[in-house]
Amino acid sequence: MDEKQLKERLQQLQLQEFKLSQTAWHALLPFMLRHIGSPDAQLRDDLIYTAFVQCIYRQRVLSAQDLRSILQPVLDEKHMFFHMGEKEGDAVFTRAFSVLLLPLLLAVHRDQPYLTYQELEQVKQALFSFLAQEKDLRGFVPGKGWAHTVAHAADALDELALCKETEQTDLLGMLLLIRTTICNSVQVYTHGEDERLGTAVLSIISRAMLSVQQVREWIASFAEPVLEIKELPDSLCVRANARNFLQSLYFRLRWINLATPYETVFDHSLRTISRYGD
Repeated sequence: MDEKQLKERLQQLQLQEFKLSQTAWHALLPFMLRHIGSPDAQLRDDLIYTAFVQCIYRQRVLSAQDLRSILQPVLDEKHMFFHMGEKEGDAVFTRAFSVLLLPLLLAVHRDQPYLTYQELEQVKQALFSFLAQEKDLRGFVPGKGWAHTVAHAADALDELALCKETEQTDLLGMLLLIRTTICNSVQVYTHGEDERLGTAVLSIISRAMLSVQQVREWIASFAEPVLEIKELPDSLCVRANARNFLQSLYFRLRWINLATPYETVFDHSLRTISRYGD
């Protein structure tokens, strides 16, 4: 089934609210995975991703083996790591919408566990590697719709953080990964990526597995990677990303009455990275 045929089929199913039998989904899933990175925004986002939301999360018609049959290709070099390292190009859509399937798969696992510890470890390692290697940080691409690799990976981190199998060391690793992702000097995040990463941090803190001191030390640790970048405009870019993220995170913690233990360290970190902190 080519893209045109798949689009026509999914448009028909959309009118029927994607109500399909398990057998019918089996026949459709390989083509949805094959064309998940289509540069056609309507096919990629409105139809293929929406169909995945229906069959994986909302309808829950797929078996554990079915879900694994989606997960394994998602993690491979034809999907999450397709042409990894490119800074521009249409391959980003395959990477971005493959990683966006992880939150759906993990959300189902949290409700009805079906993944082994080894499989969850595989997801974690792939997700960490994805954020470490991804170079295309575009949000909305004119004419082609959302890429949003960082935001989609942030959603996956959020779900992974809430999995009961995720341990303290994993949560600390996530915080370090989030700090590295925020403190990039290449591009200022303007499409909500910092907010989505902040949501993952709130989930990490909500697990109550990290001490206040560990979180405080992490907040304080933003100053070093920011201040070590001296060249313009890179230094302005990394300052903006760190400042926007820390300010947003502080107020989100404040709105749920969790900011008090961290107020001093937020103040110190923001003053340190600000050009006007003196």
